[in-house]
Amino acid sequence: MRTEPRPALSPAVKAVAWTASVFFALLLFAVAWVWCGMSYEEQFSEQSKAVSAGSTMEGWGFTVGLVPVLVFHALVAIGAFFAVHDGGRRGVLASLALAVVLVIAVSLPGFVAVQLLYGGTMFAPPVYVP
Repeated sequence: MRTEPRPALSPAVKAVAWTASVFFALLLFAVAWVWCGMSYEEQFSEQSKAVSAGSTMEGWGFTVGLVPVLVFHALVAIGAFFAVHDGGRRGVLASLALAVVLVIAVSLPGFVAVQLLYGGTMFAPPVYVP
């Protein structure tokens, strides 16, 4: 069992690690939000066919799209909490607040991009004009 403390990482290694983490988080959150938008689009476009077949697509977007995005947010928040908690050097409340701010900061650009992609109607059915 190791008794001596680990050597501290250099600031350059920490900077590269945080930069890569933020880049991949932005990318993965954008993909997650697009997945959510596509699941809602599937629900809205297939609902009429499902009703005529005696079924429904109600809840598809929530179950297949939004729930995985929320679980992904929770997992990233837990990981960010342990990353910023830094072995107890920072308080629990400060670490929790910083983790929440980090998750919001990396998720918001993906959410805004998807809203622009879907014209601001990702969670509402589109109006079809014949």
